[in-house]
Amino acid sequence: MLSSIRFLWSSVAVLFFGLLCCRVLADDELVVISPHSDEIKEETARAFAAWHQQHYGKPVTIRWREAGGGTTQINRYLLAEYKSNPSPGLDVLYGGGLDPFVTMEQANLLTPYDPPPEILAAIPAQLNGANIIDPKHEWFATALSGFGILTNQRVREAAGLPEVHTWEDLTNPQLQGWISASDPRASGSALAIYEIILQAYGWDKGWAVLTELSGNTRNFLSSSSASVVEVGAGDAAYGVAIDQFGQAQVAYYGKENVTFTLPEGQTVITPDCVAILKNAPHLQLAQHFVDFTLSRDGQLLWMAPRGAPGGAVKYRINRMSVLPALYGELHDSPITTNPFALHSDFAYSDALSAKRHSILAPLIAAYMIDTHDWLVKAWKAVNSPAADKLEGEHHLELFAELAKPPMTLDELLHLADTDWKDPVKRTAIINQWQEQAIARYKSVLAQVPRN
Repeated sequence: MLSSIRFLWSSVAVLFFGLLCCRVLADDELVVISPHSDEIKEETARAFAAWHQQHYGKPVTIRWREAGGGTTQINRYLLAEYKSNPSPGLDVLYGGGLDPFVTMEQANLLTPYDPPPEILAAIPAQLNGANIIDPKHEWFATALSGFGILTNQRVREAAGLPEVHTWEDLTNPQLQGWISASDPRASGSALAIYEIILQAYGWDKGWAVLTELSGNTRNFLSSSSASVVEVGAGDAAYGVAIDQFGQAQVAYYGKENVTFTLPEGQTVITPDCVAILKNAPHLQLAQHFVDFTLSRDGQLLWMAPRGAPGGAVKYRINRMSVLPALYGELHDSPITTNPFALHSDFAYSDALSAKRHSILAPLIAAYMIDTHDWLVKAWKAVNSPAADKLEGEHHLELFAELAKPPMTLDELLHLADTDWKDPVKRTAIINQWQEQAIARYKSVLAQVPRN
């Protein structure tokens, strides 16, 4: 009997000790959701643990929460998690551009935080009119991203295709079937590129550029990384991409084979952010993580060459830093573009982007992706020898009919604030857009003489 009691108490003690250990481990664990690559996650976890050990006397383990995809999937996952549980056990949202942070901020799912003044003093609040630190301190840029054009030079030369330097260059009819692009409904970076084009050229001209570029596009893939892989492998000659994916292809295939170009004056450097989520269970660790990512140590991880002091140990990351000082200090950095020295021919508006954020991707998809086959037929028709036989004015009118926006910008913004917020009406609107797009493309086709 006595031995049984001793065994029982021993079991209870072991269980209690085990639970206590788990509690201690849990307190030293940060739960982070991120669309970053596994390479960036591994390097970040290693560097943050070392930084935290140095500054606070103990390491931290990052537990990465998976959401099954990129920024769009993370948006859906977070909204669903918080809807079912106001405290879903998540600490930090890390990476994915600006898209998920705008969505979470609008849903009141971020926690404001004021990092130490010396950290904020080293980072500009804006870059070319775009915020890289949220005025309410709900999100912070940890890296900067540029968007440009990836070109497979060998394929281009073999096919006798022209060089491209601007977004509008991608509308050249010679490029039909040679462009790979991504669906903005599934890729936050793709949506950012389309938004930049619309703001760079203005609503009317920008929509025309997107339409004609889409007419040249061979397919729309579900991720921006898949699109650049197509270009790198030679299945396409051109692609539009975020710099980190584009530069990765250049590094892999060599700059003599693949090049990445930021359209001069027509691109925007945008933030890749970090934020503390609502009801974070490890709030202090989450604050420490934000401090680390914004600190010099965290920024060196992006900019320093692999193997250099402060740089990545195992993988090449090569991202643009938010610390202007690093660009003058790191002469051996693989990053050769200083985003703080780039000029822009237009002032990018975060406010405009946010207002049409939820409606823009479905509108583009309805006119350029879900109806892509019809668009390509119409685009080929207006550029065919048969169309050249039309009177000059009529030919120009066909181009205008094909590429005009389906509504004014004011109408779009009004719709985003009214009927678009109703799920039932939203579905009906998308269906109507698709019908209108097909009708437009059929009308253009009908006006081009048959050979």
